[in-house]
Amino acid sequence: MKHINSAEIEFANNKFILQQDGSLYWPKKKSLILSDLHLEKSSFFAKVGDFLPPYDSKETLLKLNSKINEFDVKRIILLGDIFHDKEGILRLNYRLKKYIEELCQKYKIIWLTGNHDGDIKPHPVEFCSHYKIENINFNHKSSNFVKNEISGHFHPKVYINIFKTKIFKPCFLVGKSKLILPAYGSYTGGLDCKNEVFKDIFNDNYKVYVSLDKNFVIVN
Repeated sequence: MKHINSAEIEFANNKFILQQDGSLYWPKKKSLILSDLHLEKSSFFAKVGDFLPPYDSKETLLKLNSKINEFDVKRIILLGDIFHDKEGILRLNYRLKKYIEELCQKYKIIWLTGNHDGDIKPHPVEFCSHYKIENINFNHKSSNFVKNEISGHFHPKVYINIFKTKIFKPCFLVGKSKLILPAYGSYTGGLDCKNEVFKDIFNDNYKVYVSLDKNFVIVN
């Protein structure tokens, strides 16, 4: 495990700043990037009798609002699965729905399609399945044929041993031409960063960045 003092990384000849909440800031483009909010996951499970505390959407959006206020943000890139299902936006309470609408008015919102939320979207947003700025590609799920790509979908997590206790924490996966973000949502699970699917995407050559005690560490 290697400790690093800065959360800045170089990717595709650009500087990005890893954020402890699971988002990514791109200073050059004043863009905040995040994936897999899975809003209204609790209300989705409540429909089938599996009751979770109904605060996930509020907690996730409060976290987003706090992060936006930290930086000079002009653009927000949402890498899909913003809602947990296609009817999620209909179950969102009025205040949170109003907050999302205000975000869409104030910032340039890039809203990528995910496998959970389909084609639901508020107005106005730039709605797409793939987005590109300069030489950097944005997708919900990584494609083997795309380089310089930032994506989400897999909710990567890493096992960390702390004081003889094993914990499972969200992490960023960074390779030469691929970068996968952790899930941003409060009620999201995850896939072990050592899973074969990641070895295939990165050709078994990637670094695992995880936030511990207000700093990032690189896990081998």
